[in-house]
Formats: sequence, C-alpha cells, structure tokens
Amino acid sequence: MEEKTFEKLLNEQEINEVKKGKIIEGKVFEINSDGIWVALEGATGDVFVSQEELIKPLQEYQVGQKIVVEITKTNDAEGLNFASERRAVWNETMNKIKEGENYPIIFKNRLRKGYSVLIEGLIGAFLPGSLSLLSPKDDLPEGEKMAKVISKNGRNIVVSIKDYAEEKINQIFNEYEEGMVIDGVVEDIKNFGAFVRLADHLNGLIPAREVSWDEKISIKDHLKVGQKVKALIIRLDREKKRISLSLKRLKEDPWKSVDEKYPIGSIAQGTVTNILPFGFTVKIDEGLEGLVHETEVFWGRKGRISDVVNVGDNVQVKILNIDKENKKINLSYKQVIGNPWETIEEKYNEGNIVTGTVEKVLNNGAIIKIDEGVSGFLHVSEISWDFVDDISTVLQEKQKIKVKIIKIDKDNKRMRLSVRETKENPWKKASQEIKPGDTVKGKIIRFLDKGAIVLIDDYEVEAYLPASKASTNSKSLEESYSIGDQIEAKVLEIGLENEFKRGNMIISVSHLQEEREKEEAIKIINEMNED
Repeated sequence: MEEKTFEKLLNEQEINEVKKGKIIEGKVFEINSDGIWVALEGATGDVFVSQEELIKPLQEYQVGQKIVVEITKTNDAEGLNFASERRAVWNETMNKIKEGENYPIIFKNRLRKGYSVLIEGLIGAFLPGSLSLLSPKDDLPEGEKMAKVISKNGRNIVVSIKDYAEEKINQIFNEYEEGMVIDGVVEDIKNFGAFVRLADHLNGLIPAREVSWDEKISIKDHLKVGQKVKALIIRLDREKKRISLSLKRLKEDPWKSVDEKYPIGSIAQGTVTNILPFGFTVKIDEGLEGLVHETEVFWGRKGRISDVVNVGDNVQVKILNIDKENKKINLSYKQVIGNPWETIEEKYNEGNIVTGTVEKVLNNGAIIKIDEGVSGFLHVSEISWDFVDDISTVLQEKQKIKVKIIKIDKDNKRMRLSVRETKENPWKKASQEIKPGDTVKGKIIRFLDKGAIVLIDDYEVEAYLPASKASTNSKSLEESYSIGDQIEAKVLEIGLENEFKRGNMIISVSHLQEEREKEEAIKIINEMNED
C-alpha cells in the first residue's frame, strides 16, 4: 500500500477541518428541547443547531435525518461547535434565485410603499404596492402567493405579483379557444351575470341570459357562490383580456328537438309555474313551458283554477300543439284525467248519497261539486223539507254537504241533487201525529208580510201563523212577538199530499186564547153556582 504523501495528508486535514462559514452535510443524532445535535459527514466533530437556526419547527425533525448546515462558531478549547441550517439553505436558495423567474412568496410586513415578503419563506424581498394587485385597505394575504423576480442586485430583490399574473393570463389566453369547455368556481353573482374564477387573477363572465334556457329562472336560483361549474367559452377578447362563458350552450336548445322529445298527443310530466285568469302554465323541461287554457282544465262547469292546481304542483299534461317558431306549446290537463262523464255510471248511480262541495250559490239553488269535472244542481226546493226564503242563510261557498243524486243526465253532463232527501220527510211523522185542533208549541223564526213562520218543537216542520190569528189584542204581529219567541197555538189545518213533498200547517194563537178564555169563564160560573 502506497504511503500517503505529506501534501495529500494536508489536503485531507483541510477538508475535514471544521471552519466558520463552511457548509457541510450532517445527520441528526440527538434532539433537545432547545435544538438538535448533528454529526458532520466528511468532517471531524459534531455541531449544535439551536431552534432559532432551524428552518422548520423542532418537532418536525427526527434522529437519522440528513440536513445541510453552515458552521457559525467554533470553540477548539471546549470542542463545542455551532451551526445554522437557515444560513446554509438561505445561501443555496439565494444562489438559485434569478431575474424573470417565478417563486412562491409569503407576506411579512406592510411598508410605506409596498410589502416586505419572503421568497420560499427565507429570502427577504420587496414587493411594491403598485405591483401587488392589492388595495391599501386589504389585509395581508395569508399563505403562499406566486410572484416574479423583476430585479436582483446582490441581496436586494424586487418582486411583482402583477407581472406574474400578466404572464399567466397571457399563457392561459394562448391556450384557450372559443368553443372550449373549462372548469371554474362561481366567485360573485350579480343581476346581469355571474363571475367565475378560472385561475389566479383571471375571471370569466356568464351573462344572465347564458345561464339557462329557462329565462324565467333567476340567476341566483340557479347558481351559488363557491359552486364548481363547467362552462363553454363563447367569446375570447385577447386584447382586453375578457372571457364570456355559457352554461346553457353545453346543452342543446330544447326548442330544436321539442317535437321529437314531446310528440303531439304524448303525455308529459311538469310543474305548475303560474296561475292565470284564463288558465295556468306548466314547465315540462328546462326552457320549455306550455299553457293549459281554461277550456282544457274543466270537463264540466268552469270553476276556479286555484281549486284544481297550485304553483309548484307536479302534474301530467297532454301535448296538444307545438309552435316552434313562436315558442308556444298548448297543453291539456283534463284530457289526461279523462272525461269523468264517460264512465259516470261506474262511480255514481241515482239514489246514491255523496258528499259534495258548494261551488256557487244562485238565486234558485246552488252548484255542488261532486268530483273533479262532475258537478250537479241543487234546486232551492231540494235544500230543505221546509221553505227556504234566502239560500245564502243555509249554504255558503266551499261548504261540505251531503246530497242525494236524484237524476243523472249523462248525455248533457247534468246531475240533479237533493239535500232534503238525505233525511226522512219530517212532515210524514207530523201529519200522522198532529191533527186539527191539537195544541202545538214552537219558535218564531221569521216574519212574512201577513204572518210569521213558526218551527214546531219535536217535528222540525214549519207552520204558518197568519197575522190575523196571532193574538186577540189589537197589536200588530211585530209588536206582539220577536224572532225567537216561544208560542203555543192551535192547529187549524195540516196536510201532506205525499211523502215526497213538503206538507203545510196553519196555526192560530188567537183560537187557543179564545178557547182558554171560554174555559176560564165556564170555570168561574161553575164555581159561583156551587156557592
């Protein structure tokens, strides 16, 4: 083995010697509460790196990990050497930084004319306010931002976010073409459109008319801030750096293929969007809305549309006609449901007692809705076994009542109804139990021109009290009685033609009074004769 020369030994000693300013790689062998110990590789000795001279928090280091350090202090007497990882990495990073290159920066402080920043968290640099793309009122940004080094003179470095952004925007505009589909995030929503962030410092605009084929939907109902979207580039202005986008053009205009998707006569599912005086509108697809005219709502008598459907209801409709040029669709609601009169006998028969709803009160009766598209007429004479003078005192619109079907005319779509026939004729019992000359009690319920109507107790029938028979005194009927007064009277007449008709009864208070007065006079005379 060749012996080492003195020159070689001298070179090795110099290489292995620990000197201040020397940058050496080492391996962590011990971690203390205030720093780490590093065993140097290719040199004699160990060094201590305090927590302040590390580039990461102490807890992120592990025994056996390799790091590069710069010797900052040597002590031959005590054999204790100190080093800095921060300085070693700083020098390495500083040497790599070049003008015209882009680097991540972290904001440190606000200065009078700009900001103090750190390149890659180590190298101090100056960011002029005019090149920061920030307002003086803005808070210091958190986290890393990208910037371009526009000047490097020794340790004096100037960076620009504006130059970096312009470079990236130019790159993007060179890559983008009209007709491309790109991703973005909704950043702000205005009435005229939505701004979509496509990249740092670059937004595109989706005009309100380009959001959906359904122009009636508000842009704020369709998009939310923070929502991720795919959009089509419809206009690219490279000179002004503006991008116009469209969401709706990612889909075909629904009117182009409306007749293929919804053939005439087909049934479509839709949502009621508006109630009109002459019908209602239904949305059957995005951008496709049709009208159900009132003539296509009801099979029978025209009613209130709001009683049939409400805004937001899901309904089935039949496609009647499509006008692609004027973008109009005529729909039918009733034809999907089917004409209830065609199968009326399957559901209703004469003599059935059913529950209906008062649709309209007339002078001579009322229209009663039995089912969707099926209504019947209730004549005033069929409301009660008693006489009804004012229908509105007995029936009100939307009132639920039980009725008996007494006649069905399928051909003319008509139905006659009766309320009174849902109960047994009270005149039948009254005519059997009450005879002329009997005394009855009742309550005055209304006055007529020449008399009063009295509801007879226990029978629910009305009797007529002529004014001339109301009293033996000379007072008028209204002076002698009030509505609600209880009276006793003698039955003068009572009759019932048949059990399907209303009977009649005439009573007299004066007859009863005269009879009792005679009885009292006879009693007094008899008592006098006995004396």
